[in-house]
Amino acid sequence: MRVAHHGGNLAAIRRTQTVAPQQLLDFSANINPLGLAPELRQLLTAGLDELTRYPDTTYLALRQQLSQHFQVPVDWVFVGNGAVQLLFDVAATLAVKNVLLLAPAFAEYERAFTRINAKITYFDLAPAQQFQIDVPALIATLQQHPEIEAVCLGNPNNPTGQVLAREQMQQLQSYCQQQHIWLLLDEAFMDFLPNEAAISLVPSLQTDDQVVIVRSATKFFAIPGLRLGYAIVPHVQLGQRLLAFSEPWALNSLAAIAGQHIYQLTDYIQATEQWFAQEQPWLQQQLAQIPQLTVFPSQVNYILLRAAPTDLAERLLQFGIVIRTCADYRQLDAHYYRVAVKDRAADQRLLVALKQVLSQ
Repeated sequence: MRVAHHGGNLAAIRRTQTVAPQQLLDFSANINPLGLAPELRQLLTAGLDELTRYPDTTYLALRQQLSQHFQVPVDWVFVGNGAVQLLFDVAATLAVKNVLLLAPAFAEYERAFTRINAKITYFDLAPAQQFQIDVPALIATLQQHPEIEAVCLGNPNNPTGQVLAREQMQQLQSYCQQQHIWLLLDEAFMDFLPNEAAISLVPSLQTDDQVVIVRSATKFFAIPGLRLGYAIVPHVQLGQRLLAFSEPWALNSLAAIAGQHIYQLTDYIQATEQWFAQEQPWLQQQLAQIPQLTVFPSQVNYILLRAAPTDLAERLLQFGIVIRTCADYRQLDAHYYRVAVKDRAADQRLLVALKQVLSQ
């Protein structure tokens, strides 16, 4: 099984570097730089007494709030200890023998299906096409491999930042539905898209569609340590199997409290949207002006880069800057890196360091 590496692992860096922890600027994890919303901090503090009681195993209040936000039946909503746990639970519940994955893509898809001994067919994305997903070519691959029982992909895709329009995703879903192929869709970064309502597949779901959509509160609401994920499962029989498979108390009490309120944080959501609309295109444009970098266009809060040095991450550590090396992604190598979008001061610090390192 491939070893999965992730951004945001500052503890490991601190064990091997002499850089003081408070000096590290983390561009390796794609977390909202606005940090924890003040209102959410207050709610979590007020909810500490809930830790002395077991959570409701059905998490009904949380699921009702999420069902209202996504405008789906409450029975379609499942919650878990982060999106990754749900990905593993869904893969185990599907128990398919053959699955198609994109490459490059989030490593946990491969791990989830390798754990159940599924055979994996890879659909390679090409840098010459900016890693865009060619849906007709993807469907043609499925036609060539009729043994495939499930497709798992991210929209937006990680680490490429590419997004499929709803019409493209519906084209893939329609083919999968006709051929009785499960579609496991990771929309962990969908909240960042200004036109999310027109892109997410959630609004178009019908009862018994062979689709599972996994979402995450981690990135947008800056709560990676809290672990809160949710899945939309419109297929009744699969939902019943997933419910029987899932372990009780999938969430701690504080994560359940957070989930009931995050989409009511209107000021925080608006501030995040304003930050993203201004900073994401600015950073992408500034990076593209550095001649030693190849910058792949992204629509979300991280940007994939290619550079000649294979030790760029190590060099940037001298400036207290952490970026994500992408050599462990299938289809990428040690020349590829991913950087998060942060606030203007942090982004400027990254740009200064990159220019200095790459000019040496």
